[in-house]
Amino acid sequence: MTADTPKSRIVGTVVCLPVRDLDASLSFYRSVFDLPELGADEGIIVVELPGLSLFLIEEHAFGTYTGKVGRGVAYPGSGSAVILSCATSSRRTLDEMLRSAASSGGTIARRAGEDEDLGLYLGYFFDPDGHQWELAHAGSGA
Repeated sequence: MTADTPKSRIVGTVVCLPVRDLDASLSFYRSVFDLPELGADEGIIVVELPGLSLFLIEEHAFGTYTGKVGRGVAYPGSGSAVILSCATSSRRTLDEMLRSAASSGGTIARRAGEDEDLGLYLGYFFDPDGHQWELAHAGSGA
């Protein structure tokens, strides 16, 4: 950074999602993101992804945070939704992640394929709590 380049106020990004079954989420995210060291601590699973910390928080504990601002716990389909997007290293990796999501309790929302408008290879899945994930690969080939 040069002296005239403004410093970012943001030093990290954390996304928090409620989960109904911590053990099921733990198993699901271990499998899809190939994270053998993933574990739960005090009702929270921390998934460290490049540039993002994802906190999967047991429903009751999540409610203590949303309750501070007068809100309840909301899941997709109940008025609150988020799309979590990840860029993958290859089409093959994207396809493997979709297969893993399907075999680990998730639901494939849209099979992988070319999106000619965007010039991306895309696939979509829902985790066991209905949170939507988009996987994208910008390169051609495997």
